[in-house]
Amino acid sequence: MIFSEKFLQISMIRGVDQYIFLDNGGNIAAHEIKDPQKACEMVFACGQNIRAVGKNSFKYALFSRKNKKDIIIFPVGNYFLGVVKKKDTDTFVLVDTILKFLHALL
Repeated sequence: MIFSEKFLQISMIRGVDQYIFLDNGGNIAAHEIKDPQKACEMVFACGQNIRAVGKNSFKYALFSRKNKKDIIIFPVGNYFLGVVKKKDTDTFVLVDTILKFLHALL
């Protein structure tokens, strides 16, 4: 996958508060997130573990949080996208919007 400037438009999707994009080695390719190193470790470890369980059927993983700023992890080829949603956003509407966005890029 070639990293595209169009990908950075992820931050413009309504409901996206923060994001981090990791390559297949767990290195940060792009981010707009507080504490990117901590987020990097969590997104990469969770993404790899979920991919191991879900094989190629893994579309996203959702981690609900008490503060309603859920974390969603998406596989993008061999990469991982981690998104923190805004708390007033419907999680499943955001998931659908991001999946459509990623599909359009690929």
